[in-house]
Amino acid sequence: MRATRHFQLIALLAIAGCIRAPITSIGPQITAISKGQNLGIVQFGFLTAIPVICFALAAPLPSLRVFRKIKTEQLIVFALLVLAAATILRTLGSNSLLFGSTIILGISIATLNIVTPALVRRDYPKKITTVMPIYSAVLALMASLGAGLSIPIASYFGDNWKIGISVWAIPAILVALIWIPLLRKAKPMPDNHENHFKELFRSKKAWLVSIYMGVQSAIFYTQVAWMPKILIDKGYSAAEAGALFGLSTLCGFALTLILPLVFSRGEDLKLAILATSVPGIIGFLLLNHLSTSWTIPALLLISTTHAALPLALGLIAMKSPSVGATSHLSSMAQGIGYCIAAIFPVLIGYTYEASNSWLIATYLIAALILAQSIIGIKANR
Repeated sequence: MRATRHFQLIALLAIAGCIRAPITSIGPQITAISKGQNLGIVQFGFLTAIPVICFALAAPLPSLRVFRKIKTEQLIVFALLVLAAATILRTLGSNSLLFGSTIILGISIATLNIVTPALVRRDYPKKITTVMPIYSAVLALMASLGAGLSIPIASYFGDNWKIGISVWAIPAILVALIWIPLLRKAKPMPDNHENHFKELFRSKKAWLVSIYMGVQSAIFYTQVAWMPKILIDKGYSAAEAGALFGLSTLCGFALTLILPLVFSRGEDLKLAILATSVPGIIGFLLLNHLSTSWTIPALLLISTTHAALPLALGLIAMKSPSVGATSHLSSMAQGIGYCIAAIFPVLIGYTYEASNSWLIATYLIAALILAQSIIGIKANR
């Protein structure tokens, strides 16, 4: 029994190992993809925003009766296999296939995003504040690898950006295989209440949690889309830019490992919220005004923003009265939150194209991080 529980936990954490790299591997390849597919800067920004848009559009799924009847483990295996297929398909043809497959990829990841918090609440109700930060740490680690290894993998195969991106289908296939033995004990997600959404949409706390989820996601996905380009424009090569952004997300991974210690002291997350926002504001202000010798210190400060995800997931799990409500609050937070997040990669790309400078864009990101801290503190009360 204990061995089975450990295997279930490994399988759960493995999901985090395959749902970020297919997204973060795109940014460092901006030059190759834009040239190969004849994309402008705004079009590329839209490409990076597609998964976030899908996260928002897929959020209402838990409210559908058919969704609640599907066994959770079956849904996970199906979503993982679809993710693997879409990761490969988007490199095989025209821009229509590139954008279309990215939509499918986004929906599959969105499904896994929605299921995970409720799954943790169902199987580890007394360990939420430990499991969610560890899950988020794996997310950050794989996001780092996706960004940092995309260019080296492509270079190894003759500067083939398509291989540098499609290779990330392999983890999804492997994780699907891990989940197959768990299908024998598959069961639907429990849901004893039908009106969670009505209750949640009337809850100020639920709205604050949802907006916090959106703002922290906007900050992360804006970096995924444009941080490599910012670094390239500062004089770094594409490989160096990918590696530096990977370093930043890797440091965020390290911080998420510390968060369980913060969680264990209670549900007051104010200090953690400030720790994942204030340094990031300073980092973005430094990034645009100092020489390249200050780039790494600036990125280290910015890396703290990557650790805001476990806080958002933790708020979803801790502020929900039941497992069913957790699934619905997760759905609401992702629906509203990712609508917010989808705007910013495109907005930042347009701002850069209009001004031919990253100055205004970095100020906007710094202002967004400030908003994140204020909203997070209010949601935590």
